[in-house]
Amino acid sequence: MSTKRMVTVVLLAACAGGLMTGCQREEAMRRYGTGYLHLEVGRLDEAIHQFESALDLDQDLSLAYVGLGDAYRQKGQFEKAIDPYRSAIAEQPTEYTFHYRLGRVYQALERDTQAAGTYEDVVDLNPDYVPARVNLGVVYFRLGDLEKAETHSRQATEIDPSHAFAWSNLGAVYDAQNRMHRAVAAYRKSIDLDAGQAPVHVNLGTAYLKQGRYDEALEELKKAAELAPDNPIVRRRLAFVYSKKKRYGAAIEQLQPLLADDPDAWDARNSLAAIYMILYLRHPEQDRLRRSAMEEWHKSLEANPDQPAIRQQVARWAKPIKPKKGSQEEAGTEPTTTGRVGVTETDAGTDAEKKPAPETPDAEKKPPAKETPEK
Repeated sequence: MSTKRMVTVVLLAACAGGLMTGCQREEAMRRYGTGYLHLEVGRLDEAIHQFESALDLDQDLSLAYVGLGDAYRQKGQFEKAIDPYRSAIAEQPTEYTFHYRLGRVYQALERDTQAAGTYEDVVDLNPDYVPARVNLGVVYFRLGDLEKAETHSRQATEIDPSHAFAWSNLGAVYDAQNRMHRAVAAYRKSIDLDAGQAPVHVNLGTAYLKQGRYDEALEELKKAAELAPDNPIVRRRLAFVYSKKKRYGAAIEQLQPLLADDPDAWDARNSLAAIYMILYLRHPEQDRLRRSAMEEWHKSLEANPDQPAIRQQVARWAKPIKPKKGSQEEAGTEPTTTGRVGVTETDAGTDAEKKPAPETPDAEKKPPAKETPEK
C-alpha cells in the first residue's frame, strides 16, 4: 500500500472514530450547508433536522444556530426561534444581523420592549443598518413613544433616501402627531418611490380627508382601490368621501359590497342607514328609504347591541313623516334635521394601514457562506 493511501485510510478512520475535531467541524459545516439548501427551498423540517445534526457535532457553530432560528421563524414558531438566536449571539456577539433576527422574532410576538432593546443593540453595532432603524420606528410607534419612532424613522430616510417603507412610516408618525403637512409630504415621497403601495395611498387619502381636501382624497383612494379592490378600509374611506361630496349613490355602491363580505360590520351599516336617511329627508314621499335605514340600523344593533345613539334614531324614525308641499329639502344640500346621524368615518389611527410597515425579510442580510473567523 502506498504511503499516500495509508495516510488517507488513517484520516478516514480518525474521522469515523470522532477523534479529530477538525473532521467533526467539517462534517458539521457540510450538514449546515445541506440544511441551508433545504431552508432556501422551504423544506423547513428537513432544514431543522440538518441544523440540529450539525450542532450535535459542533455546539459552537453559530451559523447552525442562526439557520435553526430562521427555520423556526419561517414556520411561525417564534418562541422556538429565540434560544437558537440567543446561542448564535453568545458565540458571535458582534454580528449585528444575528441581533436583528432576534429582534424580528420579538416583534412578531409583539414583545415590543424586548424588540426595541434588541434593535438598539443592532444600531449600536451598525448605526447605518436601515432595516433595524425602520423596525425601531415600528416598535416605538406601537409602544406609544412617538418621539423615538420619529427619530429612527427619520434616520432611516437619511441613511437611505430611496427606502419607501421608511418614508411611509415617517408619514404615519407625523400623522399620529397631527403634523399633517409633514405627513402628506412623507406619504407622497413614499409613493413617488413605489406607487404600488395601496396602504400608503389610503393613508395619504386619509390625511387629505383630515385637511378637508376631498378631491385629492378621492384621487388617492381611487388609486388604492385599483391596487386593493377588496380592501374594506378603502371602501369605507371612499364611502365617506363620496358622502362628503354628496355623491350618495357612489357611497352606497362602496358600502353594499363591504356588508356582503362582512354582514356584522355594524359601523358600516350605520353609515349606510345615515345615507338612506339623508335621502329620505330630501324625499319624504319615498318611505322605502326610511325603511331601508331602519333595516340597516336593526341589523347594526343585532351585531352590536350597545349603541344607545342608534336606538334613539330607531325610536325617532319609527314612523314616517308626513310630506308637506314645498317642505322638501332642496336637492343637493344636506338636511339639518336635529338628530341626523352622519356617515361614520373609522378612526384613521386604528387602521392596519396606519401602522408603520415592518422591514421586509428581503432586506435582511443572509448568513455568510462561511462562518466569520474568531479573533
